[in-house]
Amino acid sequence: MDADRPNSPSSPDSPMPEPAADSTAADERSFRIRLAVFVCVVIAAVIGAFVGYPTWQEYVSQQEAKLELRAYVDARAQGPTTLKEGVPPRVRETIQNIGRTPAYNDAVQAAITVADYPLTKHFERVACPDSQQPDKRRWFVGKLSRPETVRETPFTAEEITAIRTAKSALYFHGTVCYRDIFHEPHRTDFCMFWKWDAGRVSPSISCEQGNKAD
Repeated sequence: MDADRPNSPSSPDSPMPEPAADSTAADERSFRIRLAVFVCVVIAAVIGAFVGYPTWQEYVSQQEAKLELRAYVDARAQGPTTLKEGVPPRVRETIQNIGRTPAYNDAVQAAITVADYPLTKHFERVACPDSQQPDKRRWFVGKLSRPETVRETPFTAEEITAIRTAKSALYFHGTVCYRDIFHEPHRTDFCMFWKWDAGRVSPSISCEQGNKAD
């Protein structure tokens, strides 16, 4: 009876299963492939960094040189010393290139306005014109020669009263549009005012808003 009984798995005479050699070899090949891909990616990144470094450095140096050499335009003004009914307000402005290279004058737009003091509104920010054809007479260094800015309408009695009672002030605001020698467009927005102070017109004062340059 025992001779006909099949061998149990624990029987010493039972054959042991062979290890899965094919599975181990496949895992090893997959690992080697992944490792090779990783190494290639790292090498490519290192090479790219060394190749791109001089180009980036060159770009940064060029931008720094432009910032150092370009034109920068500043706007200041001298206002009226007296207020007189029936006389138009006049402002003598000074547009000055304080940069190291010439600036090309595209346009200067300015206006004289009597408005609330303190200022309760934003003056309209005008758009610079499209770049014009170069004209060597429009390049300037130092101060740009400019005529006085005169308001078309004269002071009214109401305006003078409002200024002298500190309800209003005389504002001078506008924009200088220009280009630098690298043909890059820029603008300088300015706003300044004069108020009544101790029985007379004050010196020029910068507005809290409206002064911006790029």
